[in-house]
Amino acid sequence: MTPLVFALVTIVVLLAACGDGPLEIGRPLLLSNINGQPLPFVAAGVTLDPPPAITEGSVTFRRGGSVERHERLEQWVRTSPADSTLLVNDWTQGGRYQWQTDRIIITYPGWAPGSIGAPQAVETLYVSDRGLTLRQTGFAPPLDSMIRAYAPGPRDKSFVLPFSFPL
Repeated sequence: MTPLVFALVTIVVLLAACGDGPLEIGRPLLLSNINGQPLPFVAAGVTLDPPPAITEGSVTFRRGGSVERHERLEQWVRTSPADSTLLVNDWTQGGRYQWQTDRIIITYPGWAPGSIGAPQAVETLYVSDRGLTLRQTGFAPPLDSMIRAYAPGPRDKSFVLPFSFPL
């Protein structure tokens, strides 16, 4: 390897390691809170006992404009006075994303009302230096909206150059 090639490879590796921003292709943004409440999130006014809780979620942007949004809802259901079982609603919805100045628009092709997954065919996530914010409306009082905050998850330690050098 020539000194010039070695220097170029070193610079590319160092620049790739410096990605401090919250939005990186392939790096999940993890659901950190809903309406300011850490997970697990239980909506106010839910009459079920025990109530269902959102326990995890993420948004992951992929190359080529694809995105995955994931969420998990758990609820313990009493099967007898002395026993219960955990019901899990775990979904991942694929879609397409479009970057705008301060927001990302996600569209879910094939979305249908009432299906398990994202509650709307199109979602707008607002970008900040801390991550993403998703505000969903149309809930019954006392909850008029749900504001989900997503923060960067752990970095993938593997790294692939988008090009190659002839050695």
